[in-house]
Amino acid sequence: MASKVQSLQTQLSCFQPFEWAPPATVNVGLIASQVTSVVGLSDSIGGVGVKLELVNNQYPTQYVNVVEDRSAAGAGWQTSYIIQDWPGGVGNIVFNQAAGNSTAGQWGYTNLYAFSGSTINALDWNPLVSDHLHEAGTSFSPCYSTGYVFDDGQSNITGALVNTAAGSVVRWTNAYSFRARVNQSWPQWSAEQALYLKKNVASMGDLRIYLRKGSTVHGPIRPVSRFTIPEATCVQNNGSACNTVPYDYAVLVWNILGVDVGIAIPDLSDGVSLNMEETTYCSNANDLTCGNINFHAWKRLPSANILAGSVRTVARDYVIGTLPQLAALGYTIQ
Repeated sequence: MASKVQSLQTQLSCFQPFEWAPPATVNVGLIASQVTSVVGLSDSIGGVGVKLELVNNQYPTQYVNVVEDRSAAGAGWQTSYIIQDWPGGVGNIVFNQAAGNSTAGQWGYTNLYAFSGSTINALDWNPLVSDHLHEAGTSFSPCYSTGYVFDDGQSNITGALVNTAAGSVVRWTNAYSFRARVNQSWPQWSAEQALYLKKNVASMGDLRIYLRKGSTVHGPIRPVSRFTIPEATCVQNNGSACNTVPYDYAVLVWNILGVDVGIAIPDLSDGVSLNMEETTYCSNANDLTCGNINFHAWKRLPSANILAGSVRTVARDYVIGTLPQLAALGYTIQ
């Protein structure tokens, strides 16, 4: 159960360099039978996740962070959302998780967190200020007193061990809540929970992604290189970008010191965006540290008659274990 949120936290961290990687200041972890996982958030950049570590328990001191933490105000592990304005308005308005990186480097709101064991609860709400307009490219920053604000937000992450016939696995539930400041009605309101992944770690761990719907499995998709996905709309421009149809679940697999470790993400009923960017942080497309891989799971929420003071939550499960353990839970990749 989340701690009761008492107040609005409006303290800002401003003008951090674009490539700066915020430290993980709030950390929790869980040890399952074969895999350990640690989650770390930044308390000064909107509570964005900057650490999702996978550990092969045969090598208990070797922690592998798969999350791209550079420019975490627009990357990391976070929940963002897009509001489609009415015809004649400003177009699609993009909001990150109480953070942004489109103007003069990174900015983010600070927050206080109660954390222990496997649970992180935000103690305050943060203003959700828009980062940019999608079509126009216009960018905003509360550090310059610009941007739209319709909602406040707060993050809660809960972990649990889940038993399977092949041993226990880790399940993280990443929940982000939105509290409406004003009555709202929009043509469309869509949230995405995104995992930005380190491209060099993906290469070393031979990252493979599987997408399943019924008896159909797409994969292995190796997003370190340019790729396409059947049934998806894909473009090739400074990497690959695909928008997909809905799926039952995805499984992302890394080889962690000799053991394939997967993250199963269920309920992809509103589709996925999977992108590989080649030159996000520098200009050499052949340098694995220049790019990133980002996996966006979409969730479309009702957009009409959003009442001031009402709270809506987007929550996703991430189940972490070996492939036989995930298969025991029904997440098969064949």
